[in-house]
Amino acid sequence: MPMSRKKASHMTLVHEYLFNMMDHEVFNVFMKTATSYYQKISFNTARNDCNSTFELEKKKLKTMLGSVNRVSLTADFWKSGQKIGYMCLTCHFVNSNWKLQKRIINFCNVPPPHSGVVIFYAIFKSLLDWGLENKVCTITLDNANNNDAAVRILKDVIKRKLMLGGKIFHVRCCAHIINLLVQDGLSEIEKVIENVRESVKYLIASEARLIKFGEIAKQLQLPSKKLILDCPTC
Repeated sequence: MPMSRKKASHMTLVHEYLFNMMDHEVFNVFMKTATSYYQKISFNTARNDCNSTFELEKKKLKTMLGSVNRVSLTADFWKSGQKIGYMCLTCHFVNSNWKLQKRIINFCNVPPPHSGVVIFYAIFKSLLDWGLENKVCTITLDNANNNDAAVRILKDVIKRKLMLGGKIFHVRCCAHIINLLVQDGLSEIEKVIENVRESVKYLIASEARLIKFGEIAKQLQLPSKKLILDCPTC
């Protein structure tokens, strides 16, 4: 693969560009200006080059993980705006230079129902793909019953290779625990929060309302701040 196409595939993957960006007229004019040797990259070529780059990087990571004795995992399940369920599985390990590393080893669609068996299968399939089924030290998941069930199944499958008999295998996500505590506390002032949230929705829906709001804030000598609609789950 020519260096220009190799770098183009890296650029597309890193910045999540569409494959047809390589067909954009002004982009090609820019590249021709930079070098007269540049050859236009088609949609299909860009897609194939990205697949090749992915497989090459995956092979490099597999080689790196092959020299690692133990890894820890974090898994998160969430739904997109289109209500599609995804799993993100991240691998944490210490390399030969004693530096902590983390790599996403799978980001995939996990269709419902998200039962313990389904979650186990999604995680274990990834471990088999990367050859990590006998190297797992711990796994961190949210505090949900289906996650607990998935961990129990996973623990039974790989129990012979677990440290301390699996006593430290399941790590419960501290961030999720704190979030549950905060949400429980915020429920005490739920009506106040709802009023503020609805007020912000009303103001940001109209530029005229925002201007009027800014004028009132200035009259009252209040600091100018951007109105941001919060995300309840964060």
